[in-house]
Amino acid sequence: MGMTELGTERSTAVPHGSAGQQRRRVIKASAAGTVIEWYDFTLYGLAAALVFGPLYFPGAGSLAGTMAAFGTFAVGLGARPIGGLVFAHFGDRIGRKPMLLMTLLVMGASTTLIGALPTADAIGVWAPILLIVLRLFQGAGAGAEFAGAITMVTESTDSSRRALSSAYPGAAIYVGTGGATAIFALLTLMPDDLFLSWGWRIPFLASAVIVLVAGYLRLKVNETAVFEEAAQHGEVDRAPLVEAVRNHWRQILCGLALFSFVIPWAYVMQVFALSFVTKTLGVDSTQALIGLIVAEFCAIPVILGFGRLADRIGRKPVLLAGAVFGIVFPFPMFMMLDTRSPWMVGLALILGICLVQGTTSGPGGALLSELFPTKIRWSGIAISREIPAAVVGGTIPLVATALVAVAGGTPWLVASYLMGLSVVGLIGIALLPETLGRSVGARTPAEAAS
Repeated sequence: MGMTELGTERSTAVPHGSAGQQRRRVIKASAAGTVIEWYDFTLYGLAAALVFGPLYFPGAGSLAGTMAAFGTFAVGLGARPIGGLVFAHFGDRIGRKPMLLMTLLVMGASTTLIGALPTADAIGVWAPILLIVLRLFQGAGAGAEFAGAITMVTESTDSSRRALSSAYPGAAIYVGTGGATAIFALLTLMPDDLFLSWGWRIPFLASAVIVLVAGYLRLKVNETAVFEEAAQHGEVDRAPLVEAVRNHWRQILCGLALFSFVIPWAYVMQVFALSFVTKTLGVDSTQALIGLIVAEFCAIPVILGFGRLADRIGRKPVLLAGAVFGIVFPFPMFMMLDTRSPWMVGLALILGICLVQGTTSGPGGALLSELFPTKIRWSGIAISREIPAAVVGGTIPLVATALVAVAGGTPWLVASYLMGLSVVGLIGIALLPETLGRSVGARTPAEAAS
């Protein structure tokens, strides 16, 4: 451990306890925000797959309504880089803590209001318009959340535990997605008329309670000592986004490639696969949701395990293994889904979620944090992650639905698309340096690269 890192740990000791206490508080607060991010986004994806079509786009047919609902899903992902880059800019300029509180409020308020939004039967064309507006705000808040959480966690952790600590927000993704899916699955047991009239709104409105808990946890954490040290030395950049692109464009390109593989896999498994197996293959929606819930909760210990492994053998070996799996698994996965067996469907979801997300959540966050110096860290991570989230991730449910239609109801074009994206990810990971052991206290590009 270098002197910069040792200095970081000492400076976190004031005024609220030891570095270990700060690290634990930061992990809890960051994970809580990530739960909100993915609880909200999963709710929207599930509602887009199951209820938004008939409620907010009633004039369209079944396929057109589904694609319109997935189009609003894509709108939220399109807003992610805008919100992510704006919040990252100020997070690198004025501090991590205030911006993470702001992202939490924006996400929570948007999701709660979606739960209270009248349908097209009540307010006509204003219903889909307001749905899109709220989805834009939801996406803007969520766009900065994960990058900010990873920044704060890694700046509060020494190198020997950084991938594991980064894995906690990654694992929290599946607390949020699993919780949202479980609630939705229970609500689908209601009579259809009650579920469509008000039952689906309950988990959206409940977001307000979770936001209060997460906000309380975030108020208790300190600003990171790494950022405070940079600020004290006058090394906070006035234009961190410009600085990141100008001096770290190679790292950013590789990060874009990495997340162009990781994020589409997440949305294929959690959004498109659910719609495909229920609407195209005719699998019972409750059985499909149960399979997804099991897969999401299984992912939690798997992500933490791979994070620990990446702290022992390095970030790149674990990430490369995930990309190779992403190349070989798409066709077998859709064959498993095509059996229509609840057991095989569940196994396909478990493998797709656990082995792709498990190998990338902790190692990816740690590696990106270690690539960028303090003054542009949040911005560098946000650019690398949120642009692919919008361009490739947000569109993939819509693109995949269209590819299935073009292929006459078969998923093989989708499988080929996933394979291609996984190859892109493999190339990006291969071109990145191994960062195990690097200090996150670097304040200049030269220090970050050393």
